[in-house]
Amino acid sequence: MVSPINAFLKKRSQLQVAAAGVVFILVLAAMDYATGYELSFSIFYLLPIAFATWYAGLYHGALLSIVSASVWLIADITAGNRYSQPFIPLWNAGVRFLFFIVTVWLLTTVRAQLEKERSMARLDGLTCVMNGLAFTESAQTIFRIADRFRRSTAIGYIDLDNFKSVNDTLGHAEGDQVLKTVASVLLTSVRKADLVGRLGGDEFVVLLPETTRSGAATVFENIHDALLKKAAEKGWPIGVSIGVAVFLTAPSSFNEAIRLADTLMYRVKNSGKNRVLIEEQGRPEETGRPLNGKRPRKTPGALPQAPHS
Repeated sequence: MVSPINAFLKKRSQLQVAAAGVVFILVLAAMDYATGYELSFSIFYLLPIAFATWYAGLYHGALLSIVSASVWLIADITAGNRYSQPFIPLWNAGVRFLFFIVTVWLLTTVRAQLEKERSMARLDGLTCVMNGLAFTESAQTIFRIADRFRRSTAIGYIDLDNFKSVNDTLGHAEGDQVLKTVASVLLTSVRKADLVGRLGGDEFVVLLPETTRSGAATVFENIHDALLKKAAEKGWPIGVSIGVAVFLTAPSSFNEAIRLADTLMYRVKNSGKNRVLIEEQGRPEETGRPLNGKRPRKTPGALPQAPHS
C-alpha cells in the first residue's frame, strides 16, 4: 500500500521536492546564524538532503549537499566563530560536504536496491515474466479500462503438451530451459502494452488489450508456430495447446476471464491437443448479463484501435 506521503510526493515534480529542501536548508541556516556558534545544527542539514535524495534522486541530493555545506559555512563565519587558522572553516565545510555526499550515495543505493527487489517480487523467478499476482493486478486494471471504453480484449491460456516427458527423459534442467524459451517467445511475439505471465508449472497466460478476434487469431497462431519451431530445433517432444477468449466487452471478473480461457484450453487438450481454439464472448446487452454488477452504458467517443485488431 502506498503511504500518504508517497502518494502526495508522486504528484509533485522532482524540482518541487528539491525546492522544498532548499527552503528547509535556508530556515536551518537562519536558525544556525541566530543561535551563534555555540549551538551546532549541522546534523539537521541531513534531513532535507535525505528527503530530496529519496524522493527526487541522486542529482538533487548532491545539489542540496552543496547548498547545505555552503550555507553552513556562511552561517558559521557570520555568527562570529573565530578559528586559529583561516582555512579551518573551509576544511570543516569540505568534511561536512563529503559526509553529505556519502549519505546521498548510500541512500541512492538503498533506494535502487529496494526498487529492484520490488520489481523482482512481481516477476517469475525462472522465466522473468510476470508472476500470478502481478499479472492479476495489471489485468484487472486493463479490464477496468476496457469496461469504461467498451473495447475488446483477448486473453490466451497456454499449456505445454507432454512437458512432463521432458523432465522425465531430458532432466529438470532441460525442462527449465523449455520454460525460459517459451517465455522468451511470448515476450517477443506481443506488443509492449500486452501482458505475459506464468501461472505456475508449464502454464502461461497472455493478455492483449484492444484486440479483436482476428487480431488475436494472428497473434496466437504466430505464437503457436514459433513455439513448435523452437521445440523442433531443440528436439523437445512437446506440443502447445492454447485457449483464447476474446471479450467484446470486459468480463465480469478477472477470475471469470481466466476460467473461460482455461476451459477453452482444456477443450483443445481433450480434442487432440496442440492447436489454438478461439471463441468470442458475447456483449452483455446480447446475453442480458450486467457488466461488473452494472448495466451496460454508452460511452461517447472511442479509443483509436491498436494493432492486433
